[in-house]
Amino acid sequence: MMVFAVVGFWPSYFGLLFTEFPVRHWSIHVHAVIFVGWLLLLLNQVSLVAKGNTKLHRKLGVAGGLYGILIFLFGLAVAFIMPLTRIESGAWGVDQAASFLIHPLGDILIFVVFFIPALYYRNKPELHKRLILIASLMLIFPAIARIEMAQFMGYIVWLTPLAFSMFLDALLKKKIYLVNLIGIPVLIISVVGRYYISGTEWWISIGKSLLNVFL
Repeated sequence: MMVFAVVGFWPSYFGLLFTEFPVRHWSIHVHAVIFVGWLLLLLNQVSLVAKGNTKLHRKLGVAGGLYGILIFLFGLAVAFIMPLTRIESGAWGVDQAASFLIHPLGDILIFVVFFIPALYYRNKPELHKRLILIASLMLIFPAIARIEMAQFMGYIVWLTPLAFSMFLDALLKKKIYLVNLIGIPVLIISVVGRYYISGTEWWISIGKSLLNVFL
């Protein structure tokens, strides 16, 4: 997932760090640090469990819960800051910004839908780790969407970590977990549905109402 994130944002952000510092609104830089930090925390937590250090994993899990709240709050802020700054610069009209708004808001909503149960079931590791995986997959979709490939291939690439997890479950545990069977259609429907809804008059009206609070 970290590779997907770096590849997706390489042309527009990460690659520029090695040439000239990308000129972006300050919130975008903070957003990048926070979300990369989440992937690093996820990698560290998985490594700790793999090494049998579940005690430290649980201690860091408290910080991880707070970090997830930070992801939600700052992700929500950037969902509005990005279209508002583009309106201010003249790059977008209000209708275009309103149409776009559903995408970052949807990412954050689906993340929360799986992250909150992951916290609740933290004492049930088999369920907890799969919920965290699905929640994290939602966060990297914007990176996948920036990789040039056919749309259906984008969905396949995006869901590869979850598909591989299910393959290992079937191979090693001889079972497929219900949470994964629920997670796949929820992720796909949430993304596909937003593309169809974003251009409708009723959503643009809602989006404009939300943006007008800050205009």
